[in-house]
Amino acid sequence: MKITKLFLAAFIGVVFLLQGISAQSIKNMTLLGNYGRGEGESKAVFAAGSLVFYGLGSKVQIASFSNPANPVKIASVQLSDVIEALVRTSINSTQYVVATGGSKVWIINVQDPTKPLLVSTIDVGAGATCEGVATSGSYAYVAAGGSGFKVYSISTPSAPTLVSSIDSLAYCESVVISGQYAYIAAGSRSHIVDISTPSAPIYVGRINGYGGYHQYLNVRAGYAYICNYDASLSVVNVTNPSSPVNVVDIPSGYRTGGIVFDGNYAYVAVGDSGLKIYNVANPASPVFTSKISTTGRAAFVSYGAITMAGTPTGHIFVANRNPAPGISAINVSTPSAPTTSAFLAAIPAPTGSAYSPYYSDGKAYVAYGTAGLRILDVSNPLNVSLLSTAALGGDSRGVVVGGNYAFVAARDSGVFVVDVSAPGSPVKVKTIKTLNARGIAIGENYVYVAISDSGMGVIDISNPSTASIVAYTGKSVYGENVAVNGNIAGITDYEQITFYDISNPNSPVKKGTTGSFKTGNEGFAISGNYAYVPDGDSLKVYNISNLDMPVLLSKIKTGGYGYVTSVVGNYCYVASEGTGVRAINISNPASPVEDGYYDGVPQSRGLMADGKYIYVAEKTDGLTVYSNDLVTSVSNNNLLIPESITLHQNFPNPFNPTTSITFELNKSANTTLEVYNVLGQRIEVLLNKQMPAGLISVPFNGASLTSGIYIYRLKADGVTLSKKMMLIK
Repeated sequence: MKITKLFLAAFIGVVFLLQGISAQSIKNMTLLGNYGRGEGESKAVFAAGSLVFYGLGSKVQIASFSNPANPVKIASVQLSDVIEALVRTSINSTQYVVATGGSKVWIINVQDPTKPLLVSTIDVGAGATCEGVATSGSYAYVAAGGSGFKVYSISTPSAPTLVSSIDSLAYCESVVISGQYAYIAAGSRSHIVDISTPSAPIYVGRINGYGGYHQYLNVRAGYAYICNYDASLSVVNVTNPSSPVNVVDIPSGYRTGGIVFDGNYAYVAVGDSGLKIYNVANPASPVFTSKISTTGRAAFVSYGAITMAGTPTGHIFVANRNPAPGISAINVSTPSAPTTSAFLAAIPAPTGSAYSPYYSDGKAYVAYGTAGLRILDVSNPLNVSLLSTAALGGDSRGVVVGGNYAFVAARDSGVFVVDVSAPGSPVKVKTIKTLNARGIAIGENYVYVAISDSGMGVIDISNPSTASIVAYTGKSVYGENVAVNGNIAGITDYEQITFYDISNPNSPVKKGTTGSFKTGNEGFAISGNYAYVPDGDSLKVYNISNLDMPVLLSKIKTGGYGYVTSVVGNYCYVASEGTGVRAINISNPASPVEDGYYDGVPQSRGLMADGKYIYVAEKTDGLTVYSNDLVTSVSNNNLLIPESITLHQNFPNPFNPTTSITFELNKSANTTLEVYNVLGQRIEVLLNKQMPAGLISVPFNGASLTSGIYIYRLKADGVTLSKKMMLIK
């Protein structure tokens, strides 16, 4: 089976990795960078020439192998379930990927492979396990596990519809289309269905084969080649689909899971044995030709051609599972002597879980569970990098920073005091024993700790090396989390928040409470005379100007379960499980409005905002930096001022038709940003005004331009910088 070639220009090698292109609903927010999102196993792969689409855990990854020795990751789409199968197809002259996993089918626009966009999600229903997918024309055919065989019209990709279903064909593992028939591998058997009328499929025949477990099958020249997962490759004559005839069964090995053809050769994924190649010119007598080991466990295969020295060169792309997940590119131009051109490894997730971040001076300090404290360089939010990991012991759940010291709430281990004066080499200098230290906040010279049955503890940090607890609020209030602002502290115990006057930190005075919450609260923020409290799927705003009698002022639905909030300027940001990050405009606290969101992040747990940037701990996905695109200032306290003027490569690049140009100013300056063609003619003035110091991103839309190379030029404070960018239509 040859795939239609999609040739990308040679410049694809300069494409930057696009981190986490959204598969979710987005409004006025941008994902900038991430640390800690592991990629998982690969079970599915589809090659279109040298452009390869593959699953990595619950992410669809796109990579270019145009230079097979140096493959480049172009973009990715994060989905909600592990990807089991995917194909690329054309609908109304636009390219899409259709992927399956869990109970879902996803349709992703990949016309511009640097900017994939999820356009629709089909939920097949409870109990469905969508194992396989194939497309033909404007229809998608889904092997839905115990839910049988489904046919969807995808002529309008944003609104797919179910047109037919054969629910009795359990357990459907995979599906391929050949001519007017769908061939469905279904465990101990395979099925043949006439789909000439997709809305009324007709069951035609059943393939019992030679037994075994039918994991996958493919069809070539009237013969079905069945991957019997347990041990063999079976060949069945299906020229009469209503009466399949067994031809031959050949041992192939354990975990035979996928097969693809090119010419007279069949390429078979055989688990730990890697890739096996058979000459199938005579289907009655396939001849073993060669094999080659793969880095991980070979799960699936796809054929693509890479142009090398001007000649299309056949490659088999292998999806690898553990112990070394990723994609192998195997040169099969000589089938008897295959060679590995490249292996593009999946990025493993670091140990531990990210629970809570704290931003200070271009660095994010992340309480990383059992891994301890991780310090990340976020001075360029587009490129988050690890500075150090401090294995502190215990279970780090919260962190704050004051001066050269970080204070980490580590559950039963208490509070760790960590010298971070050298961010690359943090040193634990002291442990303050408490009961279960669950949450932590910082004020001037004091740290406040939520310590479960003992309520809130107050730690004097005026001399961090001798820091000690100077007060407890007592057992009358359970301390789940804590927030502090000026002379006000609050403790939540899930059901309500109790406020304290901390004018004298050594002797907190208990004041009023919020009353009971409907769902429960785990974290909140205090700003001025207001407390911003997530209660389940709502954000509640309390007026606390009279601390003895907090009054519910307003509330707004946010979706998901809210964990914690952070307030900067006119915005309250909410981290919610399942609904990501929400930007709530609180310029009028009595009438909050949702201005932005980045939806679908599965495990947003803690966050801290500074200026336009939001630093979100996403548990297994690590730390992600988002921007509120409605905020023009970079930072409220100028902590992100660079040392020099810098012009970054536009992102994405190549682009169609929009991209972002990012630059950094080390001081406020009159700034000009212009776009020129290669003849030196000015195309557009994007910016010509006084700009503040910091990181600035400017959008550019090339919809009215032709494909080609363009030059963007920055002038600021006597400095002129320029870079090239590529528009592809």
